[in-house]
Amino acid sequence: MRGAAGRPVRGTAPGSSATLIPASVLADVGLATGLGQSDLLGTRGVGGGCINSAAALRTTIGTFLLKWNASVGEGFFRAEAEGLSVLAAAGGVRTPRVVACCEDQAEVPWLLLEWIEEGRAGRNSWQDLGRRLASLHRSRSDESGFGWARDNVIGSLPQPNGWRANWGRFWAENRIRPLARELRDAGAVTSQQASTLDRAADHAGDLLDAAASADGPSLLHGDLWSGNVLFAARGEPVLIDPAVYVGHREVDLAMSRLFGGFPRAFYRAYEEAWPLQPGHELRLPAYQLYPLLVHARLFGGGYVAAAVRAAARISAAQRPSGRHPPEGSSRRNEDPRTPPR
Repeated sequence: MRGAAGRPVRGTAPGSSATLIPASVLADVGLATGLGQSDLLGTRGVGGGCINSAAALRTTIGTFLLKWNASVGEGFFRAEAEGLSVLAAAGGVRTPRVVACCEDQAEVPWLLLEWIEEGRAGRNSWQDLGRRLASLHRSRSDESGFGWARDNVIGSLPQPNGWRANWGRFWAENRIRPLARELRDAGAVTSQQASTLDRAADHAGDLLDAAASADGPSLLHGDLWSGNVLFAARGEPVLIDPAVYVGHREVDLAMSRLFGGFPRAFYRAYEEAWPLQPGHELRLPAYQLYPLLVHARLFGGGYVAAAVRAAARISAAQRPSGRHPPEGSSRRNEDPRTPPR
């Protein structure tokens, strides 16, 4: 939508407060969609979380959700757009349709999405989400390994990906160690706490590999907590703000149990659709360590202590060898029914 260059455009919707949208964003959206300023009927500021600004755009062809952030690169929203599109293509759980995304060198990066009118969870909505997530997790990647072709983001932090044949090594080297190193370099952890995090990364492979090999790689939402779930009309579950990659399905389930968790009906329905491997409670701290480290890096405070406690539990649950198998080893011959000790 086109506005005066260099000036934010104030739009209003009946009964709502005005919101300022950068003129460059409206101009870019107009070029991408063919909508002009006369097509904009009103805007309404909506919650964009703690990272982005967001507004509902009411136009002559419908309502859309516009997100923008002057502090991020264009790759930030491109990663979200790719994640939403990949999840939509896999089926299973509904996601907002991507309408348009900023091009390279955008003055202010932005993303335009389908507007989903939020409703309430119905009697069976959480069970439905559990079954749908299990269906999503059964989506197999064309790749045989774990990871993603491009780095993306989780929250506002970079999420390093690439592909690895071994899941435990991916979890240690692409998830735990980078954030543990950043916390150490920032002086956010003591030397003793840093050592605890390092030992947890050392032990991750022995704790995680057997179940991951038995289940195989799954397409993950990657940032599954209650704030990234909404319910549309008639209680249909919708997932938003993904941080997608291919990994072990227990990652999504473990994160969903943080920050208040999901209702029990969700977990019962998931396990009815696809039962978890034995020993999943022992693996829980390893999978919760990553989102705790993300929060420790972003917010500090009690999240640092929570991450260190989770790391200590990983070391306590390790197998005797405490070492990774060689890169490329699948360990598929191990009995997945035997929980790690």
